Amino acid sequence: MQKLISFALVLFTLLLTAAACSLGGGDPPPEEEPRFQPGEYGGDPLPGTEHLFNVRPSPSGDRIALIRERTPGIPSDPRNQLWITRRDGSNPELMGVNVLGADWSPDESQLALTVAIGIDFYVYTIELATRDTTQWTGSESDVLSEPTVSNPKWFKDGRRLLVSVFAKAYQQPFSRGIYTINTETNEVRGPLVELMEGARPGNEDRYAIGQKYVDSENSRSGNFTKFTFADNTWNWITDFSKDSLDLVGTPVPSPTSNLLVQSRETGNAEQLFLMNSEGENARRVTELGGDNPQWSPDGSYVVFRRDVHRGKGAHYLPFRFDLETMEAAPLWPALPDSVPDFPDLSTQTLNATPTRR
Repeated sequence: MQKLISFALVLFTLLLTAAACSLGGGDPPPEEEPRFQPGEYGGDPLPGTEHLFNVRPSPSGDRIALIRERTPGIPSDPRNQLWITRRDGSNPELMGVNVLGADWSPDESQLALTVAIGIDFYVYTIELATRDTTQWTGSESDVLSEPTVSNPKWFKDGRRLLVSVFAKAYQQPFSRGIYTINTETNEVRGPLVELMEGARPGNEDRYAIGQKYVDSENSRSGNFTKFTFADNTWNWITDFSKDSLDLVGTPVPSPTSNLLVQSRETGNAEQLFLMNSEGENARRVTELGGDNPQWSPDGSYVVFRRDVHRGKGAHYLPFRFDLETMEAAPLWPALPDSVPDFPDLSTQTLNATPTRR
């Protein structure tokens, strides 16, 4: 009889243990190992490798504008070179230097540029057929007269630019914030939102997405925002803590839909996330890393940068994430090392001619 009671107690204990485990008790499952160990992703480009960023397809998709950070192995060559290639990466043509970003006009006849000279920033446009350039900010005759303006983005009307005043120089007569410049009438409007910067129009120019500060002296004092053009209102779309703002990029709005793409550091690497324009329903869409995302004009894919080295130092290559297949692949898989074969700078001519307004 005693043996039967002992057996029953053991069986009861086993049943209780099983029930506790089914309800979430017991030891937790082991955490998934990170795909990247510390230092295996990102950092300074490896010597001898190309580093291309802000890779922008043209509206037709036939051409691509990109920034080449430097010429590998030739430190005396100018940095941040603007090149235009064909869709397949062939026939690279040098368009300018000291350029941090370029945005295609809707008719592909012009590029809007952020030009950086030392710590000063200027907004230019360049006519691709003639190489004539026009300076829109940073001179005494400009409404935005100090060299603190950058990030020009074309509206779909092909006339206006959305720009960001990201700093305030001594005795600067205009506030930090986002402005519009009409390239036909020279009219400047703004600030549309004070202390907002890095903004881009999205979803058929219904709104702009950027970062806004609460304290102009503290870059961690704000979050990411959405400004709606129809009613001139803005709202917060994220609430990242101040300690994590350095680990996320500004969300980039799709030009045709309600989607945003954003890079976030997670698991020792930057990855791409998709979400809606209110910052909701964020979902991770890359596993092997990605940052510096740029939408195609039709919103069907995202061009981004990925470090493929998996070790100290980085080897960055342009990749493409397709929204239909939800898969990523090198932008130019047919090219050696998946990057264009840039000609020697001595074969290129920089004959841009400034235009007075």
